[in-house]
Amino acid sequence: MQKVLLTIFSVFLLGACGASVPSQTSTEVEKPTETVKLGVLVPLSGDAAAYGSDIQKVLSYEIVKVNENAAKNGYQFELIYEDGKCSGSESVTGFQKMIDIDGVDFVIGGFCSSETLAVAPIAQSNEVVLFSGWSSNPDIEKEGDFVFTLSYSDSLIGKKIADELNKYSKVAMITEQNDYNVGIQKVVLENLADSVILVADETFAKGGTDFRNILEKIPKEGPEVLLVNPNAGVTAQNLLKQLAEIPALAETKLIGQVAYLADFSREDVGDTAEGMVIVDAPTLTSPKLQAAYDAIEAQNGQIEAVGLYYTASTLDVLNVLTDVIQQQAADPVKVKEALRRGHFDGYLGAIYFGDNNFVQDITVSRYIVTGGKAVPQQ
Repeated sequence: MQKVLLTIFSVFLLGACGASVPSQTSTEVEKPTETVKLGVLVPLSGDAAAYGSDIQKVLSYEIVKVNENAAKNGYQFELIYEDGKCSGSESVTGFQKMIDIDGVDFVIGGFCSSETLAVAPIAQSNEVVLFSGWSSNPDIEKEGDFVFTLSYSDSLIGKKIADELNKYSKVAMITEQNDYNVGIQKVVLENLADSVILVADETFAKGGTDFRNILEKIPKEGPEVLLVNPNAGVTAQNLLKQLAEIPALAETKLIGQVAYLADFSREDVGDTAEGMVIVDAPTLTSPKLQAAYDAIEAQNGQIEAVGLYYTASTLDVLNVLTDVIQQQAADPVKVKEALRRGHFDGYLGAIYFGDNNFVQDITVSRYIVTGGKAVPQQ
């Protein structure tokens, strides 16, 4: 009888011990964090370095908030930068490093169209999502379904510039031999009115520094208006400064593109740029965007080079991409498909692609330099 009671008591103890286990391990185990590497391909040196630097400021500000929210879903994002230098060959080198060594499946970039066009075939063949906030050459539309851009297309800019040039009888153009600028030149030439006489269509090598010989030829042809079409950065500034030194061009109307939208790009040229018409991105007036822009500048310094539109597109490319990555378990093929079929709300407004590589329903704006400032026109 005592042996039976002892056995029952032993079973009771074992049962009691077993019952106590759940109470000791009832604390919920946290989900492991998955780190996703995002490549960023922008010019960090060279003539367009100011733009890459500004993009870094915007991304470094926003990635903190992105990671705070992503942590709730078990994700963290790491930005890995490569210097594209606004060069196709340099971009290919940096891009290959990101996918071969860093194991990147998602790349934000490039900034310059030459960067994006150079790496797009590699992205397509390796099933890497290439998502630019800034590249605008129309040929990007032909680069496969893993390629996206939140920029307006140069076809829109070129047509609007042609509309401005068509107001005159004699026009001249000077263009840098760079993918972005040649894209604009091509669209402009296709849309000039038959009544317009193109008296000069000059080009110079990418990254050129001395334009005096070209500029001195143009006034001899008697143009009423001159399209200055360099790449953004130091080249654009030098071109305008040398143009200002030629009195014969003083009365010629100037038309420009994004290279001259930032006020610093027109410094030290006196009144030469006064009255210049600039055709560029749509004017964004969202208070939310302006507040974000001000907060970024307060934390990281001026971002005048990228301005409001490219600040918005930089914020949107990071937020849209990281949201979709989390929803699609970081599978690049599924992310690509979700970007194609999705509709997203961002600082740019409604964002969708469908079968297109360019974001849809973006318009362009016209600015006039007044009192040294690029003033949007209604």
